[in-house]
Amino acid sequence: MEGINAGTDQWAFALTNSAPAGTTFTPGTSDLATGGGYTQGGNNVATTSASEAAGVYNLILAAPAVWTASGGGFTFRYVTMVDATNSIQVGYWDNGSAIVMNGANGDTFTFTPDAVNGVFTVT
Repeated sequence: MEGINAGTDQWAFALTNSAPAGTTFTPGTSDLATGGGYTQGGNNVATTSASEAAGVYNLILAAPAVWTASGGGFTFRYVTMVDATNSIQVGYWDNGSAIVMNGANGDTFTFTPDAVNGVFTVT
């Protein structure tokens, strides 16, 4: 958790086909390239709350990140959580297999972080 200020930094969710192997995030390299309804760097999300109580820190991020496929669409497997202020990947979610977003159908993918328990807890 060193190197970030979770409560005030800008957070984003990005899509990729490879499990993150390091902590450095480079838009268009760490995630998908721009195209088919996806914009490299992912979608910024607001912080709902960042609090510490009894030695436990909890970060809750707001509203979902939404992507709508267009044109040729795009394919991804992982959603990565990025501290966009410092270009640091702090975690990821594995969908288990590739998700194909059909641009002709205008497929939509919505990633909604947990609004009660948060995206991470540090003790």
